[in-house]
Amino acid sequence: MTTIYFTRHGETEWNKQCRFQGSKNSELTEKGILAAELLAERIEDIDLDIIISSPLKRAYHTAEIVRGSKKVDIIESSGFMEINLGDFEGMLYDEIKINSNELIKKIEADPFNNSYPNGENLMGFYNRVEKTFINIIENYKNKKSLIVAHGGTLKCIESYIRKKQITKDWMKDVVYNCSLSCVVIDDNKNIKEVFYNDIEHLKGKLAYN
Repeated sequence: MTTIYFTRHGETEWNKQCRFQGSKNSELTEKGILAAELLAERIEDIDLDIIISSPLKRAYHTAEIVRGSKKVDIIESSGFMEINLGDFEGMLYDEIKINSNELIKKIEADPFNNSYPNGENLMGFYNRVEKTFINIIENYKNKKSLIVAHGGTLKCIESYIRKKQITKDWMKDVVYNCSLSCVVIDDNKNIKEVFYNDIEHLKGKLAYN
């Protein structure tokens, strides 16, 4: 049986400011670091074989914290990077509406075929993540892995494991920062969802809204 856990990076400064992050980096906030530490406590007794992280700093920093004292390697996988939002990265949504209103309306109406300026479209992003996730299943068969990635990346994985097409409003319903999800895969490649977007470890010690 193959077991894959996955989490989203801790809260970043740009998360707080509601800026489009995409493939650019933003530092973890104190809250983001604390959440990662609480997740490390949550998985302390899980014997992971490997941690696979997006190479973007916010994810890799989270992976380092979550690893805690475990003697496991963290490997980088560019396939799990967040969607490339191109010229919109670092901007507030209101700024984009003012400066590129017609373009953002066109993208939002059909993000599958319309790319962010100098970035990706949703279909290309989904295909990239799906291919990477399938490779993880094949390369780490009968292992316990943890994927540390991004809201959009995990939305793509959610769509894949639930066999539902990702929707055009995918950005509005992503997992919490430092939540924990888990799936198991049998020898016939059947995927069973054990739990998803669980934040029990964040309650009490962290105000998580």
